[in-house]
Amino acid sequence: MPLERSVKSELRDKVSLANKANVDEVIGLVEAARAGLPQDDPDYVRMGGWLEDLAVVKGGSVPGRFGDTV
Repeated sequence: MPLERSVKSELRDKVSLANKANVDEVIGLVEAARAGLPQDDPDYVRMGGWLEDLAVVKGGSVPGRFGDTV
């Protein structure tokens, strides 16, 4: 079952605003939402990218900045 648009939008906002203080909470929310999706779902794949970005934030860098990616 695909993720509801409102849930996806809320998660995307939280990922965009994640910082070192709340990154663990946001990772947990994304992982929980992703767990209910089949692996071939486009949202499952998209959330994998979000988790990669959140790992960069957790490491103290800014996703997308040249030289700051993992």
